[in-house]
Amino acid sequence: MSSSINPTKEVVAKVSPYIRGKVWGGSQAKGYNDWAAQGPEYRIWDWNHCLEAFKAVEKNSRNNPDETFKKFHGFNGLLHVQDSQNGVYDIMSGLIDAAKNLGIPHNDDFNGERQNGVGIYQFTMKDGRRCSLAESYLKDALKKVELHPDPKYDSFGKVTAVDVRSFAHVLNIIWDEKNKEENIAIGVRYFCNGNVRESFIAPKGEVILCGGAFNSPQILMLSGIGPKENLESNNIKVRKELPVGRNLLDHPCCGIVAKSTPNAIHHWSNGCEIGIIHKANVEGKIPCKDDFFDENPDIQIIGAPYQDGFLHPSIELYKKHNKFDGIMIAPVLNIPSSVGYLELNSNNPFDQPKIYLNFFEKSDDLYRMISSLKLCREILKQPPLSTIYDVKEIGINDEFGQWCTNGDDMSDEDWERYIVNQAIKMAPESQDGVVNHRLQVYGTKNLRVVDASIFPYIPSANTNAPTAMVAWRASRLIIEDYMGTR
Repeated sequence: MSSSINPTKEVVAKVSPYIRGKVWGGSQAKGYNDWAAQGPEYRIWDWNHCLEAFKAVEKNSRNNPDETFKKFHGFNGLLHVQDSQNGVYDIMSGLIDAAKNLGIPHNDDFNGERQNGVGIYQFTMKDGRRCSLAESYLKDALKKVELHPDPKYDSFGKVTAVDVRSFAHVLNIIWDEKNKEENIAIGVRYFCNGNVRESFIAPKGEVILCGGAFNSPQILMLSGIGPKENLESNNIKVRKELPVGRNLLDHPCCGIVAKSTPNAIHHWSNGCEIGIIHKANVEGKIPCKDDFFDENPDIQIIGAPYQDGFLHPSIELYKKHNKFDGIMIAPVLNIPSSVGYLELNSNNPFDQPKIYLNFFEKSDDLYRMISSLKLCREILKQPPLSTIYDVKEIGINDEFGQWCTNGDDMSDEDWERYIVNQAIKMAPESQDGVVNHRLQVYGTKNLRVVDASIFPYIPSANTNAPTAMVAWRASRLIIEDYMGTR
């Protein structure tokens, strides 16, 4: 399918905020087996090992779970995961019924043996409040103290197990200059409360970067690890040439907003979201019924109530159309083909890096999104959305811009114009990897990366749970290496 539109160029001048969600999702077994297929040493990242980590982290509170549910979920971890506590009301229930009317099967566990179908997400929440990984793990760790020798007083002193420095900005990694050829990390240099400070590792310790998909690559590059051309152009000494920042992956999303009858979401209070997961059509056609039974779904459609103030204030297009009740359904590409990258803007640690997401650079991404948007419109036409709730689609007429036409006969090019309005890869070094199977940075010592930036392939799910899984697996690898038991 040819196209006259370059989606990447179309979005250059547009900025969109990054939103952190609270939905719990781990992806399918095939995705992690792809991680493990990179070589024999990567088998520690196969589905069975990853499932062990998912279950260890999770504390699921579903009432009366069946044996199949227990097979895929943990109940003794620290991160609380639960179903919606207030049920599903009004228009969201209507969305589920509308999807069923199109033959979409119901799914009561998107993190179970199959991911496709329509259903209600579980959330990382406890007693109606957001439960983050920091709340679950870091809060308790901050309370722990350890005894360390104090030679000054020939005794032992109490030291907190975890020391968190607020308002601290890491500048770069400190290297052992006595062993310049080995690139041994011995600490980090950071800015805090108006001063540049240094923090050094203990004997047998490590520097572990957990800055995320943007910050960890930037810190590595500021420390001399990354693409040679970009480092030298910013007057940074190259310690190890690696493709840092060259595997930036994310889930592109595009939504449709629809008006409904007043008070259709009157009962909505707990942020309940509906999911529809399926296999998209790369030719831009509406998915058929069989696509909802495919073992490798690649599209996630999120449905959520829409109210005044729902959209981010930076979205100019919707400012004058933000005061109504309704529903928003947004397809997300779970397995995009397009790959972005980031690079340094300068050698100033406080400058934001240049980020090129390259969303929809590959045509199959674009037409899978078109396929899903067409499905969204079909769902909106189904009862009870079209009858009881009088749902009317908005955002596809000249009032919203010249890139769309009125009516149901939108061409694929109309959809394209509508649509266009992670970076430290874990892989063998020969395959453009930056860290090895134990998350250690190639060509260095005492340096590891533990965050979403190491994903060799982006999980076909929300990245909250996979990041927690990586952290749990990393903790075991670190202990093994420290104890010499691997």
